[in-house]
Amino acid sequence: MFEWSRLPFLYAVHEEGSVAAAARSLGYTPSAVSQQIAKLEREVGRTLLEPAGRGVVLTDAALVLVDAARTMQTTGETTQARLEELEDELTGTLRVACFPSAIRGVASPALGALAAQAPGLRLRLREMSPDAGHLAVVGGRVDVALVHDWVHDQAAFGAGVEAVYLVDDVVELVVPAGHRLGAAGSADLSEVVDDVWVTDVSRGICTRWILAMLREHTERPRMDFRAEEYASQVALVGAGLCVGLLPRHGRPPLPDSVHVVPLRGAAPTRRFIAVYRSTTTRRPAVHRLIEQLQAQLETPAERSTS
Repeated sequence: MFEWSRLPFLYAVHEEGSVAAAARSLGYTPSAVSQQIAKLEREVGRTLLEPAGRGVVLTDAALVLVDAARTMQTTGETTQARLEELEDELTGTLRVACFPSAIRGVASPALGALAAQAPGLRLRLREMSPDAGHLAVVGGRVDVALVHDWVHDQAAFGAGVEAVYLVDDVVELVVPAGHRLGAAGSADLSEVVDDVWVTDVSRGICTRWILAMLREHTERPRMDFRAEEYASQVALVGAGLCVGLLPRHGRPPLPDSVHVVPLRGAAPTRRFIAVYRSTTTRRPAVHRLIEQLQAQLETPAERSTS
């Protein structure tokens, strides 16, 4: 008979794609993960991992054990949720993933409020992109992920995942204080096609939308500045170097050197969504966190139009 406690190590390799990535996810060294899988191989009497290029692939026997690990995880989560329902106080650990721009103005205050209400609940947060957060929920590495998609490019969530829509996050034009549109009540993006722009480094959905829009009017849009963090983008706009598009939620307070101009017509709008596994539906801590996220997102985002 094999030791059931070794199954999460094999499951992590299956989810992460390599021993090294599994080790990072679990917080172990690669050698420790390899040792646990080697012991599991001896216990079941079968090879579980085979070399494939620079990585490994799971054998048929390993996939049988992965199914068992998945069943064990589902049973454990369902049982834990039922036990937590019996508690007067929130306890246990709640693992959260959140994309970078929402940590500042959404996740941090929501987690702070939850911590004040439930001091017996351990909270853990990992910064992850929306895609990575979704996969971490599916793989059981986090309990709740705050993710986003876009109204014009919506994400699909598979079986076993619950998705709770939270709010639409409007994107607005930001320009230097001395810009010709700085005092305008609104603007159309066609009015700034010839400006110098700042966008993110990762060429996300919003950046692709901006590029498509600009190329309808000019062959060579000027994307001269690239910065992933909103605070950095704001600094570049405030220095008079460029214009940009920023969502309302998660952007830093805007200095007097930066003005917001609401957009007319079609504009990219992202949706905030909380996702969690169906097996954790009954966990009070999951629902309490979603309530706190909703409370934060109902608060008008900080804006500057001066």
